[in-house]
Amino acid sequence: MGVRLAMRKELMGLNHSDMLTADDVREHLSKSIKKHDQKPERGFSVISKFNDAHSQLLSGNTNKKSVLEFERHRLFKEVLYTRKSVDAWLNNQIN
Repeated sequence: MGVRLAMRKELMGLNHSDMLTADDVREHLSKSIKKHDQKPERGFSVISKFNDAHSQLLSGNTNKKSVLEFERHRLFKEVLYTRKSVDAWLNNQIN
């Protein structure tokens, strides 16, 4: 993790919270997929689907119903996801 990202997370108060940035979600997804002994292609596919959902949220296109619960940080305006919703979304993608 870079120094800027670490400082930003500290300023946002995310170090001991249940909220995850998009980078944290990608890291969590890759670790979870490795833990489930999925094929590497499967991990790439899941992270790609998350990237697609995340970019749609950033562009303001929230027409699709998603399991991913998010909120925007008040000061930094960054999209943050709850760990619980990320795990539920991952289970939907794996099964």
